Amino acid sequence: MSRVIGIDPGSGSWDFYGLDDNKVILDTSIPSKLITQDSSKAIDIIKSVKNVDLITAPSGFGLPLKKVEDLTEEDIFYTLLKFEKEEKSKLIGLGKVLRLFKKEKLSGVIIPGIKHLPTVPRYRKINKIDMGTADKLCTAVTGIKDQMEQYDVGPERTNFIMVEIGYGFTAVLAVENGQIIDGIGGSNIMGFRACGSLDGELAYLIKNVKKKNIYKGGVAFISGYSDLSIKEITLLAEKDKQSKTALDAYMSSVKKAVFGIASSYSNRNKIKEILLAGRGANIKFIREMMIDKLSRLSSTRLMKNYSQIAKRAAQGAAYIANGLMEGHYEPIISNLKIKEASGSILDDIYIPFDKKNLQ
Repeated sequence: MSRVIGIDPGSGSWDFYGLDDNKVILDTSIPSKLITQDSSKAIDIIKSVKNVDLITAPSGFGLPLKKVEDLTEEDIFYTLLKFEKEEKSKLIGLGKVLRLFKKEKLSGVIIPGIKHLPTVPRYRKINKIDMGTADKLCTAVTGIKDQMEQYDVGPERTNFIMVEIGYGFTAVLAVENGQIIDGIGGSNIMGFRACGSLDGELAYLIKNVKKKNIYKGGVAFISGYSDLSIKEITLLAEKDKQSKTALDAYMSSVKKAVFGIASSYSNRNKIKEILLAGRGANIKFIREMMIDKLSRLSSTRLMKNYSQIAKRAAQGAAYIANGLMEGHYEPIISNLKIKEASGSILDDIYIPFDKKNLQ
């Protein structure tokens, strides 16, 4: 028996999901802006559950498996990849929460991002950083659990493409034989806020590309309503031509990513289905649009949700913590080779830049 908590530090909300073996003991969510304003709120939620054995801490771009108590400032930098003080204060306050984890001596662990996994061939990692953040790994774990139950198979017989549609970013992962073999992170696909892959010539014209450039330029900005939610924009698209154009551009970007990542499988017939996750997938208009456009490749459906409140990434984070404690989900975690993760997100980058003076 183990008591664990999983955390998903999303762009729109931080979600918390706790398990006592297989019994739910925590299921809650808080807007990310409140965590940014006061990081101690995250610690208060965690401390509301007593006698916790392990917490999958918010991990950003991830690290090879590491206890939070052993984190250095350099480690925290690599989870954030934010250079300037102004940038560090924005979005999710992840660094502050990790420092509070250490101060409060909470039993947390940082998990890998997709690039750290040994199941992704090295040649796919070249000149890549964002192949999927650690929370995408967590969502994939929930997808593996879904397929195991849906088809009564072991983790090594789960095969799917995952499309996670978040508040700001959209990511695509390839899972073959219960292992992640490739990933396209949220900075490389158009999202509802993120622009996606930045054209090289446009990057040259912008000159000093900042995080704020990556976080903008997506559907909300194309539509001209950058302050609206995903749902509000989908409602607008029924009558507003520019909003419809924005959604068409978004769907084109996602479709290219999904069809492209299909080439990473050993055999295209291995793709059993496409599983949709994230807040956006819960919106009927978006879900039906995805099913319509992607079903030509493989049957497409909504990934099962095991909570009342917390997102699938938080659920998967709890399953990872349980598996690391050799609990019920150990076979999934063992098959994913999370413990064998290694390296740095800056490995195999052949584009010249000054790696020594990043921080």
